[in-house]
Amino acid sequence: MGLFAALIGALGGLSAIAGILNAAGVLKDDIGFMTVGWTFWFALAAVLLLASIAISVGKSDSGE
Repeated sequence: MGLFAALIGALGGLSAIAGILNAAGVLKDDIGFMTVGWTFWFALAAVLLLASIAISVGKSDSGE
């Protein structure tokens, strides 16, 4: 897996964690990046994790 795909996957994981914390009400709403809803964070996490899969599959040199 390439470094870029790992970076995108890590950002997706952090977005999922931010969504969980936002949905559970652990983080306060006065934090700037928590003004968006938890659905935004989960959607962003899904897009980033799917992008990391696409990047890692696209970089494979299987030749098929």
